[in-house]
Amino acid sequence: MNLNSTLGAAYTLKGALPQGMKEPKPPKAPTMSKKPGMPEFPEGDSGHPDGTTVQSGADNEPTPSVGSARWVNIAAIGVVIGAITVAITQQYGYGMAPSALGVVERSALIGAAIAPMLNLLRGMRPNHYAIAILAAVVGCAASGRQILDHATGDLTLDPNEVVFGRPMYEWAFAIFLVAVVACAAMLLWTSSWRAVDRGLFHHRGAARAFTFSTIIWLFVYVVLSLVQVVVNCGITMCPADPSSTGAQSFEFTFSVAGSGGVEASISIPGFVTVMLGIGLISFVAGAIINGKVLRGVKDQAKQGA
Repeated sequence: MNLNSTLGAAYTLKGALPQGMKEPKPPKAPTMSKKPGMPEFPEGDSGHPDGTTVQSGADNEPTPSVGSARWVNIAAIGVVIGAITVAITQQYGYGMAPSALGVVERSALIGAAIAPMLNLLRGMRPNHYAIAILAAVVGCAASGRQILDHATGDLTLDPNEVVFGRPMYEWAFAIFLVAVVACAAMLLWTSSWRAVDRGLFHHRGAARAFTFSTIIWLFVYVVLSLVQVVVNCGITMCPADPSSTGAQSFEFTFSVAGSGGVEASISIPGFVTVMLGIGLISFVAGAIINGKVLRGVKDQAKQGA
């Protein structure tokens, strides 16, 4: 049977239908049912055969992967806070003036922390990780230059620069390398950023409180760093090879009354107490802000109802 005879048979069958009866429509393709927790994709890139999208409520994460990625980003900010804590302790607690390359490294750490902050507040985006990678490359260049200068003898190692047996700039170099690898891994983990995510303002939970706390904590460190640089360097470039003045004698002593009238005294370095206080105040402030945001979301829901 050739093509012409086939077409002729089709037209003959169509004409054989009773008068007034319409030609039946072809059956629709089967559609997938929406399930709780399925991701929401932008129009034209739904990821589902039927092109449907799934909305997520304020109480749930768009997907489990997004929820896990949030904690990874919070942990990344925590690593930056830990590294800057050591650097600030060296400067305020041991009289270590900031160096020119050290300022670049700390700026790169803060720049790398911008990416997880954007991911948490505005939603998971692959271009946010690009910011962290660029900042990490700058940090690697600065810390790598310090390593080379110390290896060639152009710079001298101050004893107060050593942290857990290694100079702080070596730890910084390792952190920047890990940041690049971590960003690459997050970009490969496509399910953590492909779902539509509008940020933690629209998803309540412990992650939002921790996010606000870590951002406040890091902001205070940025202020302390700026003050230290201005006090020691003014508006000119910081020295390339500064030396420390030694540990500071400022400390707090607490007396604790025990049973039988025996008293015990506890002495804590003043700067360590200040650093712990900054962390505690940051968490309290983060919890307060999280509560205000939560009440605002509830008020909007009531008005919409």
